[in-house]
Amino acid sequence: MAYPQDFLLWSAVDLLWSIINILFFRILLLNLPNISGWTFNQIIIPLGFVHLIGAFVWGVMYSNMKELARDVNKGNLDLYLSKPANSQFLLSTRYLDFNLLPSVVVGSFLLWYGFSINNISSPSSLLIVLIALISGVGIAYSLYFMSVTTSLWANRLQNIQDLFPNTLDFAKYPSEIFPVVTRFIFNTILPFALIGYLPANILLGKASSWLLLSFLATALIFVYISHLFWNFALRHYSSASS
Repeated sequence: MAYPQDFLLWSAVDLLWSIINILFFRILLLNLPNISGWTFNQIIIPLGFVHLIGAFVWGVMYSNMKELARDVNKGNLDLYLSKPANSQFLLSTRYLDFNLLPSVVVGSFLLWYGFSINNISSPSSLLIVLIALISGVGIAYSLYFMSVTTSLWANRLQNIQDLFPNTLDFAKYPSEIFPVVTRFIFNTILPFALIGYLPANILLGKASSWLLLSFLATALIFVYISHLFWNFALRHYSSASS
């Protein structure tokens, strides 16, 4: 509301970037029948999931993670650690950026379009989408928060908040296109491949719906690990007074 031109500009940039991503796959698949078994019509669904998770990362997490790295550098982190509340929660929910609302619109449209062209109309599909988004957000948050938490050891990492959002781009591609070692990393250690393609596999009938429960369990485990990692990092935090 204070900077409408800025909002409109970033909305246009986000929409243009979304169009570029779609055109990339459309052009790539003009001369190929599929990419590791994924046709263009099918790949629209994981792109929708990735767009929605990206909206969360850039719209909710980015501003908070950027400030966390700055707080460590300036000593302001002590102010949050002294409050009678969970410091991880406080530091993760301070700001909300509405600039990426267009990503929510684009991601929702892609899911709707993907459902339409792939004839997905089961009532349970909405429940699958909801659980998949919650799980994807949990995994994205955990990995992002842990990557920025490393600034407690090296407080001059002023750009650490930019590492995870750019790495998230790997989630747009089927994990099968990567070498075996990279595929293992993206499916287990840094499970980007699960964010878009696992729920898409379930919706398209390529995988059992029971895998959705393992996806949710994985997200909960990662959130818990991020909590343990944060507490471990705090024990090595020198604080402003030191």
